[in-house]
Amino acid sequence: MARERRNLAGARRGVPVSARAPLGVLLCILFALLSAGAAAGGATGASGAGASGVGAKPGSTDPAENPACRMHDVAGAVGLDFVHDRGTTPERHLVETMGAGLTWLDYDGDGLLDLYVVQSGPFPPRDPRPPGAANRLFRNLGPDASGKFRFEDVTAAAGVGHRGYGMGAVAADVDGDGDPDLLVTNYGPDVFYRNRGDGTFEDATAEAGLGLDGWSSSGAFADADGDGDLDLYVSRYVIYDVDADVRCENQETGERLYCDPAMFDGATDRFYLNRGDGTFEDATAAAGLAHADGRGLGVQFTDLDGDGRPDIYVANDETINFLFHNQGVNDDGQVTFEDLSLLSGTAVNMDGKPEAGMGVVVADFDHDGDPDLAVTNFDVETNTYYENLGDLQFADASAAAGFGVPSFNLLGFGMAPIDLDGDGDLDTYTTNGHIFFRPRRPNLTYAQRDLILLGDGRGRFTELRCPFLEQDPKVGRGLAVADYDQDGDPDLAIVNNGGPLQLLQSELPGYAGGALGVRLRASGKNRDAIGARVDLVVGSLHRRRWVTAGDSYQSASDRLILFSGSDDPDAVEVRWPDGSVRRIVHPPRAAEIVLFE
Repeated sequence: MARERRNLAGARRGVPVSARAPLGVLLCILFALLSAGAAAGGATGASGAGASGVGAKPGSTDPAENPACRMHDVAGAVGLDFVHDRGTTPERHLVETMGAGLTWLDYDGDGLLDLYVVQSGPFPPRDPRPPGAANRLFRNLGPDASGKFRFEDVTAAAGVGHRGYGMGAVAADVDGDGDPDLLVTNYGPDVFYRNRGDGTFEDATAEAGLGLDGWSSSGAFADADGDGDLDLYVSRYVIYDVDADVRCENQETGERLYCDPAMFDGATDRFYLNRGDGTFEDATAAAGLAHADGRGLGVQFTDLDGDGRPDIYVANDETINFLFHNQGVNDDGQVTFEDLSLLSGTAVNMDGKPEAGMGVVVADFDHDGDPDLAVTNFDVETNTYYENLGDLQFADASAAAGFGVPSFNLLGFGMAPIDLDGDGDLDTYTTNGHIFFRPRRPNLTYAQRDLILLGDGRGRFTELRCPFLEQDPKVGRGLAVADYDQDGDPDLAIVNNGGPLQLLQSELPGYAGGALGVRLRASGKNRDAIGARVDLVVGSLHRRRWVTAGDSYQSASDRLILFSGSDDPDAVEVRWPDGSVRRIVHPPRAAEIVLFE
């Protein structure tokens, strides 16, 4: 069943509507030249789809022409008055420089996307905590009389103002009641909020079997065992004792410095199975994941080999990254995973070295139908693009694809695979910022510009240097994408460590330019169809996307699938989490459609 939704601002969920307000060590020079040369020719989308706008040239690397450069920060104007507190101390605790993230969710079911933002400081996280040290929930009020969307702070009313030292957040309906619940990861016990369905939440951490103490980073949900409800993986960073006398300092000046993460042992990640009622049991060891202690930061569930089962990929800091292949349920009824990190080619870079992985995304950048992997890393290492060769084999194609060199002098955290310029091909936006106030290389800074790479649909990338990226560098961390204003183009929310929240509003034509948005509603408890695959078929080309819960770095984007471009689609194909397939022939253009299982 398909439901078309156009001009849906203010519409209530479940009400049939057909109108919404108009939506819409240095690398050698040869290495750099080869990368740049391989990226040349990536100025036009492989799909041939075009975005519009006067003077706009999607795919162009000229900032004056590419519509991606028209994004602008509207956080203050729409009421998102959040400033992250890192809680800087004279002792320079490593925790202070690693947060934080955020998640989009429609917490009150009004059809408008709300935003939950994680706060960190002050440090250490001991009671009593000041009132400003709380996470915040911003409710989307929709458009005002002038058509501008606004947000209001409803943290207290909703009951989600946790005051721990926050890291990340992810929202998902874990009990199948139709309302998104909320997991917050912390330095300290994690917190789980169950949505009551009336605009408020209850702290159900103990009841749910969560709340592990220590240092958690990112969380991701998926139906790992195929029983219809959502299970949970939490990446955990290092074993860090705030009371231990661990000192790192400048040997010449005696100035205290943040210690290198390699000084600390990695904490073991956790895998939780949903019992079916929204409570969880720790199945880490039973699932074969007891050795997952690699200083985990970013994590994502995605079916990497097309067998219908969600696999796990974890970005680890200064240890090998993890790829855990889902082997399904064994004779004892237990889902198990096989460690294919090294055999898959995704554990290390092309030189066989582990890197300082931060964030991770999964996307089909080259339109071959397989999910590729991209990981943000420390400066000099460069970000890494693992091309999926099929059969769970990947190749580090960062150099040949033009993906690595642009990030050489940047330290990446959050990343999003999105079509920023409307040509139908996936680009990347990466938040950057160092972890050291005074980086060890003299040409680096603490605050850094963010990075846009334009994809050509063939797995090649070219940097786009937009003026707004250069003007006000920040210490970027979490990044989450959503079409908050329902105009058919992707907007980006960014948490900056020790700085203000950003909401970068896109100025693409969106629905007015022929974009198509697809949102899924599945039967059973996995109502948001986490794990589903969506294809937009245009001739022989399949633009493939996956529905996930938890991505980037300590964050979670909305689950609306947006396809930009002006081509007439032949069909939308959905493979639901249970393996069934549905094909919608000649779907409408310039609309958001809701497909029901």
